[in-house]
Amino acid sequence: MKITMIVAMARLGVIGKNGNLPWAGKLRADMDHFKKVTMNKTVVMGRKTFDSIPARFKPLPERENVILTRDSNYSQPDCLVLHHRDEVLRLAELRDEVFIIGGAEIYRLMMPYTSRLIVTHLFSLIEGDTFFPPMPGNWNAETLFNQEVDEKNFFPFSVVEYTRD
Repeated sequence: MKITMIVAMARLGVIGKNGNLPWAGKLRADMDHFKKVTMNKTVVMGRKTFDSIPARFKPLPERENVILTRDSNYSQPDCLVLHHRDEVLRLAELRDEVFIIGGAEIYRLMMPYTSRLIVTHLFSLIEGDTFFPPMPGNWNAETLFNQEVDEKNFFPFSVVEYTRD
């Protein structure tokens, strides 16, 4: 079972504001990387994260979209809807790799079962109301790439892969 979290966060762990990414549309290299890494994989997200995805990208194309929600009446065409963490863990046993893509509540719930994190660290203080949970334990870090500001990337950032000891 391989569970990987993928997240972009500003300083202080900010990952969202008012139900959206505060930097939406302003980090092209990060979105391209997210797409490349998750393509043809299973992505698990909370209902609020699914709701925040622009309609033209729902469900995320060429990926198995899984929505984790407590609402037992919730359904979404072309998505697998699960209602408990243990269902995600069972699904992860059947897949090569499962990507947890948000939001904060799902990250917190799945952190104990995660063996790898791919984190886009924005080097900016950005206002937000949603935060990535602490990363407990020891992690090894490897920088995958750095991105400077350019016409498609409004903030400098690094993408770092963390693996557990």
